[in-house]
Amino acid sequence: MFRFALLLVCIAYAIAFNALPSTRTSKSILKMSDEKLVGASIEVNGGEVYDPFGTLALHKVAPTVFPHPKWLRESELKHGRIAMLASIGAFTGQYGLTIPGYTAVADPVENLNKYVLDWPFGFTQILFAIALIEGTSEPNEFWFGKGDREAGNLGYDPLGFFKNKTPAQKDNLRLQELKNGRLAMIALAAYTSEHWIPGSVPFIPGKF
Repeated sequence: MFRFALLLVCIAYAIAFNALPSTRTSKSILKMSDEKLVGASIEVNGGEVYDPFGTLALHKVAPTVFPHPKWLRESELKHGRIAMLASIGAFTGQYGLTIPGYTAVADPVENLNKYVLDWPFGFTQILFAIALIEGTSEPNEFWFGKGDREAGNLGYDPLGFFKNKTPAQKDNLRLQELKNGRLAMIALAAYTSEHWIPGSVPFIPGKF
């Protein structure tokens, strides 16, 4: 059974690395530069983009080696979304909020290990779903600033947050997601530090 689950995972990752062509188009093709990134106008640093390590300028130096800001924004949004989900998951097991039929433990790391051992096919389905999403939306063209959709827009809005919104309202929603995602990534780093180095993070000793 474990070997079969492992085979499915390998197939899923194979799909992920062979991206399918995207047929989605956007009404307005985003021409993203470091000056047009959502959030640039209100970041610290006198209204300019806060980029102390100059990562956004590296693409101009060696475009085949370093990605365009559009690719970096897509990556930032994806990691932020994952971190927001993980932030919720880090708490749920500790307070007994679990999937029906599944018993969690308080330790997040042990919780993941237990889930993989007890529900290998469920874990495989999660990896397979991730691989399908990544495979069908892989923004290879973003590396050079191309692509017919804006960074982070996968065409998935089941709750209609963007429906009937003005451009300014949409930018505000994008900014909210960006800020919350950044906060969640910092929070996950804190949770991880507290887990492996107990007492390293104030206010949450022994919780992770």
